[in-house]
Amino acid sequence: MLQMQGWSVLVRLTPPALTLLCAAIFGTGIVHAAPSDEEAVRRVVNGFPEAWNRHDMDAFGALFAPDADFVNVTGTHWKGRESIQLNHAFTHGAIPIDSAGVTVPRGIYGIFKTSILHFKQIDIRFLRKDVAVAHVRTELLGDARTKDPRRTLVVMILTQGGGRWLIAVAQNTEINRPPELNR
Repeated sequence: MLQMQGWSVLVRLTPPALTLLCAAIFGTGIVHAAPSDEEAVRRVVNGFPEAWNRHDMDAFGALFAPDADFVNVTGTHWKGRESIQLNHAFTHGAIPIDSAGVTVPRGIYGIFKTSILHFKQIDIRFLRKDVAVAHVRTELLGDARTKDPRRTLVVMILTQGGGRWLIAVAQNTEINRPPELNR
């Protein structure tokens, strides 16, 4: 009988009161990070175009965790900081064309050598206090293969370890890929 009385109280709650009660019982899934963590994540995310635009692939690689994953616009999956840095360095013409370990086609050597990457919008959400996701809208100018700007949505998952935020996962998805890049 006592159990039934409790349920009758729940049935009489207004929808907003019931929502608050459920949120209190089950949690809302919202994680509030310290402002300093959001600033630190933004610094790492903004370090991506800064290193890219200087064609400094050492600084670019340092943004990634040692065991990071990166999926580029063509669906190529690079595993580990070294592979991510090496293949980007090749496309920036920052290493010799015959460098060992490169997995991208030889014909794209140096295509980004004079490119400029702009981050147009960055949205950050914390999944946990030590895990953040960033959705970034980009525009790339100066791809040697096309006169058209290239636009992408980059998703980055960043993790904090040892007091430092690093990119653990990144996927770059092209929006309206210029047709000349599909040849």
